[in-house]
Amino acid sequence: MKPPFKLDAHPRRPHPLLSEPPADYFDQLPMRVMARLPRPDAAPGGRWLAWLSPALRTGLASVAVLGGFAASFYLSGPQAAGPAVAANASLDAVPRTELVGYLLTSGARVENTDLAVLAAAHPGLAKGFLQATEAELTDALDAQPSEELLYL
Repeated sequence: MKPPFKLDAHPRRPHPLLSEPPADYFDQLPMRVMARLPRPDAAPGGRWLAWLSPALRTGLASVAVLGGFAASFYLSGPQAAGPAVAANASLDAVPRTELVGYLLTSGARVENTDLAVLAAAHPGLAKGFLQATEAELTDALDAQPSEELLYL
C-alpha cells in the first residue's frame, strides 16, 4: 500500500530570480513588431474613396446597397405575373374528379377559409356544391356518432 501524498509536507525549492526586462520594453514591443512587417501596397483604384470623410463613405455605401435592392426589385417585377397565370391555366385543365380524389387521399387539410377564397374568386363555382336545406344538414349531423366526452 502506498503512503498518502500530501503536498504541504514537501517544501518548495527556491527558484532563481529571472532578470528584469529593460524599462519600457513592453510599451515598445508592438512598435518593434509592426516595424518588421512589410507594408502592404495600397490599391490604386481605391485612393479616391480614402479622401472622402467616413460619414460620406457610409452614405455612399448605403445608397449603393439600396440602389441594388431597388434595381433588383424593378427588374424582377413584371415577370412575376406571367407564371401565376400559367399555373392557374394548368390547374384549370385538371378534371374535378381527380382534384377531389387528390384532396381526399393526400391528407391535405382544406378549411372553410380556403373554400371561401375560392368561391369569391370564381362566383360560378358554387353551382356545383350541394344545395341542402338546414333541416337536411341537421339530420345528417345528428346521425353522426359522437362521444360527448370529446366535446366537454
